[in-house]
Amino acid sequence: MTRDLHGSPGPVPGSARPPRTAGLRLLLRLTLLSFAVNVADSAAQAVVGVSTLLPGLEDAISVPGLPGGGPAAALALFGVALTTVLYALVWFPLREQLQWGWVLGLVFCSLAVLGDVFDLAVFLLGGHLLPALSTVALVAVNVLWLVVAGRPGVRAALR
Repeated sequence: MTRDLHGSPGPVPGSARPPRTAGLRLLLRLTLLSFAVNVADSAAQAVVGVSTLLPGLEDAISVPGLPGGGPAAALALFGVALTTVLYALVWFPLREQLQWGWVLGLVFCSLAVLGDVFDLAVFLLGGHLLPALSTVALVAVNVLWLVVAGRPGVRAALR
């Protein structure tokens, strides 16, 4: 315990967690929504199949017991596993109101938006409407995440 100017005991600096703001609660919900939309986007891309997007890759990747769609399924499963880890690296620290989770979220989300805009162009040029629509939804959620993350109330809730 420390004492303030009047000699009364107070909390040790840095030990108290700031109150969880509405902005932080919204950011946590948007993180989960972005994860769900990302998984749906991976499924939509698996439906199209990797052979239509990247010819020749179907021979490089195969999953035993998955005829035809093996490469797309393998990439989708790997993508979902990696995505789960990356979202966990952001969500759990944010839930604990740790600023490094917020910074990591900003970096990951910014890179995701840039990559998804590129994916969107590939899908539209290739005439793949389903993955294009799911990618538009993902970009929208992630841009909203970035906007909410930039609010002062979110930063005030982090330590």
